[in-house]
Amino acid sequence: MKIKPTLLIVMISLVLVQAGHAEDVMQSFSGILWGTPIEDIRGLQESARDGDIHYYKRAEDFYNIAGVTLPDVIYGFYQGKYFAAYIKLTSADAFDKVKRHLDTVYGDARSQLRINQTIYIWEYLDVKIKLKQYHHQSHAKLAFYYMPLSTKANRIKIEDAKEKVFKIESGEPEYDF
Repeated sequence: MKIKPTLLIVMISLVLVQAGHAEDVMQSFSGILWGTPIEDIRGLQESARDGDIHYYKRAEDFYNIAGVTLPDVIYGFYQGKYFAAYIKLTSADAFDKVKRHLDTVYGDARSQLRINQTIYIWEYLDVKIKLKQYHHQSHAKLAFYYMPLSTKANRIKIEDAKEKVFKIESGEPEYDF
């Protein structure tokens, strides 16, 4: 059976594009190398913080994946180093296209069911990708994590939560059991 040269070229190109995307995510996201110090990145505006984790946006920044343009990329930094990117998906159609693309590039996702969401997880070398689908809502969240830093950030968050002590006031409760 003969395969037309054009068809063969198209098939090889698709494989290389997918491998290229996976390679890009392993090294960086949105043109920023994982672990880059915050002071080396221009145009960031802080949008939130939680302890040693700071979140930033860049004006007019967006991310293209699976033919879907996603605005409002949020960049996460742990102790001043780039470790995560978060993007909101605003439609079921965008979710379907992105999930299908990620399944094609990284293989079938592992999934976790939660009370109000399903989380699809792909792991590729040092990068974990999560796609959260919220039940009864049309929006979803796509996140990319650089695991060497993400693991440290999560460990510190868990330790901080254990150390918090909530003082209980003495006296009668204001409600009945």
